[in-house]
Formats: sequence, C-alpha cells, structure tokens
Amino acid sequence: MNRTMTTKTFVLLLTLALFALVLFGCPLIGPTTVSWAKVFQAWPPSPDNQDAQIFFSVRLPRNLLAALAGAAMACAGIVFQAVLRNPLACPFTLGVAGGSSFGAVVAILLGLTALSHGFSLVTLFSFLGALLSLFLVYSLASLLRSYSAITLLLAGVAINYFFNALVLLVYYVADFTQAYAMIHWMVGSLDVVEWASVVKLSLGIGVGFLVLLALARELNLLSAGEELAQVKGVPTTRVIILAIVVASLMTSAVVALTGPIAFVGLIIPHIYRLWIGNDHRFLLPCSTLGGGAFLMVCDTVARSFFGPSEVPVGVLTALLGVPVLLWLLFRRRTYLAV
Repeated sequence: MNRTMTTKTFVLLLTLALFALVLFGCPLIGPTTVSWAKVFQAWPPSPDNQDAQIFFSVRLPRNLLAALAGAAMACAGIVFQAVLRNPLACPFTLGVAGGSSFGAVVAILLGLTALSHGFSLVTLFSFLGALLSLFLVYSLASLLRSYSAITLLLAGVAINYFFNALVLLVYYVADFTQAYAMIHWMVGSLDVVEWASVVKLSLGIGVGFLVLLALARELNLLSAGEELAQVKGVPTTRVIILAIVVASLMTSAVVALTGPIAFVGLIIPHIYRLWIGNDHRFLLPCSTLGGGAFLMVCDTVARSFFGPSEVPVGVLTALLGVPVLLWLLFRRRTYLAV
C-alpha cells in the first residue's frame, strides 16, 4: 500500500472514530445533565429513569436525524460537484430547496398539520415539492435534448428562482402566525422526532449512499470531464442522470423533515477534498461521515448553549459556513478548478 493510500485510509478511520464519538457523546450534552451510568443502569430503561428517557426518547433520535441529514447533504454535495464540475455546486443547486420550501409553505398556508403515514402533511408536501422541482429540471433538459452539466445547472437555477418567487408570494398572503411557521421551517431546524421517522429515513439514505459509492469510479472520471469519461467507456448521460436523481432524492427526503440547512453540502466536501484529494472511493465515505458529525455538533451547540430557547441549527451552520468557505478560498486560491 503506497503512502497516499495509507493517508486516505487513516483519514477514513479517523473520521469514522470521530463520527462514533460524536454520535454517542452529543446526546449526553444539553441544558439538563445526563449521566452515562444512569442511562445504561438497566435495560430496558425504566420509565422512572429520567436520564434514560431524555437520552433514548429525546436526544438520541434527534442526534441520529442530525447525523443522517448531515451525511446525506455532504454525500449529495460531493456528487453534484463532481457531476456538474462546479466547486460551488451543492445539494440545492437543482432547485430542491426551492421546490421543497414551496410545498411546505403551501401546506402551512392551508393549515395542513395532521399526520399521514407517520409524517406530517407539511413534510409530505415538502417532499412532493422537491420531486416537482426535479421533474421540471429533467423536463427542461429533455426538451433541450441535453443532459450536460451546464444545461442541468442553468435549468436548476431557473427552477429554484421560480419556486423562490412562489414562496415569497405565499408568504405575502399568509397571516402572522403562518408567516412565523414558514420562516421557522425555511431556516432549517431539527425538532424532536420519533424513532419511526429516523428508521425510515436511514433506510433511504443507506440505499442511496451504496448506489453512489458504486459509482465512485465513474464520478472520478466525470469530475475530470465528460469527454475523458466517454473515452474511458463511461455512459455519461446515464451515470449523470442516475447520480443526480439518487443524490436529489436523498436531499429531498432530508429537507422534507428538517428544512433547508445551508452549507453542510458545500463546505464539508471541500475540506476533505483538500485533505485526501479527489478519489471518490474515499471522498464519499469520508465526507458522508464528516457531514454527519459536523451537523450533530452544530445541533448540540444550537440546543445547548443559547438558552433558554434554542437556535435553529440552520442559522448556526450558515454563520459557520461563510468564514469556512472564505478560509478555503484563501487557503487554496486555485481551488475553483475542482
């Protein structure tokens, strides 16, 4: 094993260890002190064991949701940057955030807050809005008979602006209570969730990650250019469509539950690309684990250190994302060529 491969393997193992530490350590941190010994004092935990109830019923499922959301967005960010060959590409580039936000605000405006199949109607409308945005981008590309990076990028930007305009229109006609709920959703937050929602999301994210990991070789070639990939025998159109659809579905599922949480899918891939290079066999798992760990830490800080009320995690990631992005810009000025 050469030195470069050893470094990549070391970074992957280090990220995995960090992810595991954050996954089980963050639920112990919060406004209410939780003792690790009391949490695992007996199994199954007693209803009278307050520490165990806080850990297993409130903090652990929320922490797992943060891990899944951060992992999915970082993984999708890697894919979009490779396929579109744009260092500023992120999971929301093709209009997923705009479509998802439009679906959510329509549900809020109509007062649809009931549950259906374990999810709120706001979540279901948000997911349908994200799917609608993907359908429109695909339809535009089909109409133009081109699935090149520039076509998909421009179509995504246009659809995103279209849905953002519709969101502003819905916000304008909403009353004060509805407008507050809309803003709270669009900022991005990780509220208390049920275990069933986390399990369903984890299955979808897991399958999507395995599909994208199987495309690691093709992503390596696509990131160097479609012409090179075609010469190497890669069916570029089919791979681009498959990668974008899978990454977008992962993002849509997450955004439907959490709202659009900014910068995770943009900065985490760049940090690991600076560290281990552009080999997607390692870049995908490292960024996926790193994105999950990053969002878990951000959510822990947001709910623990801004009392008595918590700050939406989307605000914190935006505040952290801007200086990190500027640091990456000055750290490597030639980095605009991924």
